[in-house]
Amino acid sequence: MEESSLRKEASINAWKQLYDITLKLDKLEPWNDLGDTQLVTIQLKDREEPVFCSVMGKFSGERGIAVFDGMEGLGDFYMILGAEEGDLPAQYLMDEHSSLTCFWGSMMNVPDEQRSVIDELDIRFKTISDWIYFVSYKKGYKPYQLDEDEVALLTETYENLYMVLEAVKDGKLNPDIEQAEGIVRRYNSENDTWEMFVKEIPEAEKEFPSVMLEDQDLKDELKNKKQIDLEVILDFTYLPVMVEGEEEGERPKNPLLFMAYDNTDGGVITMDILEEGDDEISRTLGFFISFVQQNGRMKTIKARNPWIFGALEDICEYCSVDLVYDPVEIMDQVIEEVISQL
Repeated sequence: MEESSLRKEASINAWKQLYDITLKLDKLEPWNDLGDTQLVTIQLKDREEPVFCSVMGKFSGERGIAVFDGMEGLGDFYMILGAEEGDLPAQYLMDEHSSLTCFWGSMMNVPDEQRSVIDELDIRFKTISDWIYFVSYKKGYKPYQLDEDEVALLTETYENLYMVLEAVKDGKLNPDIEQAEGIVRRYNSENDTWEMFVKEIPEAEKEFPSVMLEDQDLKDELKNKKQIDLEVILDFTYLPVMVEGEEEGERPKNPLLFMAYDNTDGGVITMDILEEGDDEISRTLGFFISFVQQNGRMKTIKARNPWIFGALEDICEYCSVDLVYDPVEIMDQVIEEVISQL
């Protein structure tokens, strides 16, 4: 979750190049031709992994183009896509993912920093509902203005996306949404040409690491603790507050709250914000070790967050603690109460 303090803002010329190509995309109205799941996969020159473009607006009122970088980004895309089928709150998923997204929306939604760029470039939009603006999403940080590298990546991506969308408009590429088809554009270094073709949409799952506690003496100590008749719920949520970075211009961080709830008698066991250098795995495992040492082995742990399962699957099995997937709706109420007091 670390972000370099050496953030470089994009020059006004770089912003102009990005807006120039985006305005060309705007004229093509790509949301009329592609659904948000018909990913355009672009393998750019000199990059190991492709970028994946999702065009929004065909089946919803919100128009936009989201770019997900690499296979990890593709996992983020599918994580968000599955939000309606899963139990994790939609806002948590938005805060958990990384993407570079362009929106077509209301002038009122344009961030101040982006408005300054638009004013300096003297760009005019068709209506107050057709303003074009960009947002950088990054796990662990607040949505923010694109930096120099992100502007350059989007510009190069959009230049290639434009070629794809022109081919779609001309009828040269016809991906079938019913057949889960998308489009691939890639550079062939052997003959110095670009290739474009229809292909089945790539799939990926968001990867969450799992750990095994290696200290055998500690594992045995935890296993030998008495078992108590207690059901514990564990969860994470991002808080809607902004934590400014230490350096001027540094991207604001997104505080992540860990919560443990007594689901037998009711009440919060612990609730704290992850500290610098801490992560979901270490915080969850740390809670389990500390709690069991002080109180004994709980009978059941319920959770919906995959980070918790990655941290506890091995140790819970070793200690005969049931680790159960559950929607834990009561945590939504707890989260609402916490947020209302901020």
